[in-house]
Amino acid sequence: SSGINAEYGGNYTRASKPANIAVISKRVSHNVIYYYTNYAFISALLIVYCIISSPLLLLAITVSGTACYLISTQKEGKTLQIGGHTFTPKDQALIAACISLPLLFFASAGTVIFWVIGLTCSVVGIHASMMQLPNEDGTEFSEMNAVV
Repeated sequence: SSGINAEYGGNYTRASKPANIAVISKRVSHNVIYYYTNYAFISALLIVYCIISSPLLLLAITVSGTACYLISTQKEGKTLQIGGHTFTPKDQALIAACISLPLLFFASAGTVIFWVIGLTCSVVGIHASMMQLPNEDGTEFSEMNAVV
């Protein structure tokens, strides 16, 4: 056959409406493992989309990440002195957290996390329940069925 299915390896004939909840359960448990990498890639794309589409979230993550990186790359036991105050690495991490948490809160990081989780679960659930198991339609693994 020709077209996009043959070119990219998509097999859309394996999609069908599940007969009952038991079939859904079997399909989801098999397909989540089988398509794991695809589902992880979808989640990663959604996370990148959320970060890029929200400049404040991008700023908050950049500030938090930079602060954590700078604190972690200091020599062990090195303190920071500002205005007569001495800050240990533990104090610096606490200050970084006190700055990062409000930034992440105002950037709606929690909303983004739950949006990504919800959308990923919906897409994965629908896809995994609609894709037939390899031997469910009787066309694949026919050689194995003949041996058994």
